[in-house]
Amino acid sequence: MAMRVVAILALLFALLGASPLRAEEKLPDWLHISGWAETMQSLRIRAPHDQVTARAKLRLEAEAELDRLYLFTSADAEKNWTIDSETGADLHEAWLEYVGEGWDVRLGRQIVIWGKADGVQITDLISPPDYTESMSRDLDEIRMPVDAMKLRLLGTWFDTELVWIPVFRAAVLPEGDNPWAVEQSVSDSMRINQRSTDEPATSLENSELAVKVSAYLPGFDVAASVFHTWDDFATMHRTAWTEGNILHVDYRPEHHRLTVLGLECSRPWSDFVFRGEAAYTLGQYRNTDSVFVNPRKKDGLKWLTGLDWTPGDDWTVTAQMIGTHILDHESDLSDEPFSSMVTLNISKKLMRQILTLSNMLYCDLNDGEIFDRVKADYEIRDGIHLLVGADYFCGDDGQFGRYKDNSQVWVRLKYSF
Repeated sequence: MAMRVVAILALLFALLGASPLRAEEKLPDWLHISGWAETMQSLRIRAPHDQVTARAKLRLEAEAELDRLYLFTSADAEKNWTIDSETGADLHEAWLEYVGEGWDVRLGRQIVIWGKADGVQITDLISPPDYTESMSRDLDEIRMPVDAMKLRLLGTWFDTELVWIPVFRAAVLPEGDNPWAVEQSVSDSMRINQRSTDEPATSLENSELAVKVSAYLPGFDVAASVFHTWDDFATMHRTAWTEGNILHVDYRPEHHRLTVLGLECSRPWSDFVFRGEAAYTLGQYRNTDSVFVNPRKKDGLKWLTGLDWTPGDDWTVTAQMIGTHILDHESDLSDEPFSSMVTLNISKKLMRQILTLSNMLYCDLNDGEIFDRVKADYEIRDGIHLLVGADYFCGDDGQFGRYKDNSQVWVRLKYSF
């Protein structure tokens, strides 16, 4: 621990004395190299006050532009002291784009962002989520890239986007000795067996396909989409039986086909922007309260209404209401027929915009649970940011309360070049 602190302090002093990288000045005009390096350390608010997050990460990005061709690639290297599986290096994105007259096509590993929500995913389902550190990461860090082809037809008033994903990629959940893995208590009279997850084989018929049509009208934007996909999260099918006083449960995780119909819109007015988004999911399996009853297939609707307000003097306020409905609900389903959540994000820039204070609050209205992230971002000099903050979870065992023991204060140093 002491050596880690010394290394971080040494990095800070080195960055304070460093000049911005000028490597790009020696490169051809069509090639640009950039990236960032950061370290983040935290302390748990509750006893035993140990570290929940402790990592150092480097990202390198290369961009090349040759007439109508554009190439982008990025790679990550990370050392993680609390989650061993995160330590290593991998390719983040790598894609080639060709720009034509009124159209473009992008091939390769890429992140696709849909929707208009702030910190919440409604129709933003193309790139699966990585919840290795639950919600404590920013949404930009949670999205994972997919190997895909994206074709856009660009018009004056309408754009059409087609995304083809030939290789399925599942969402990532915390497991093992990860401090964000939620332990499930099992009684002495229960025996659990979990088989390997049944994932879709790579084939043409198992491809994922998404189509989105966007209209840009005077003072009003609207988009409609269809996404024929696989559920990012496996359904826990099971068989349960008793032998004497022992309950045996055999789990068979499986990903199922889904079709998601999406709609999004936004309208600016004065200092406000009104936003709306909805996703209707056909055929999603919902878990039940009993191990003797398998998950049931139900349609669902998730919607969002939001308001962005910029009153001036570098203030920004974003408020959102999110609702989730399960159609044809049955009493033995684990989820309620309707659940709702609100979010509130307030930020203020100070000191000639080199200091940004912000607070992002999530509140589950059904269970009264909250997740609150308070953050201060100070720009020490061009490209060097020092961030300090706190992640606070409150509740019982719901989507936020299950992480209450992981409430933390943290410090983050980031150098972009």
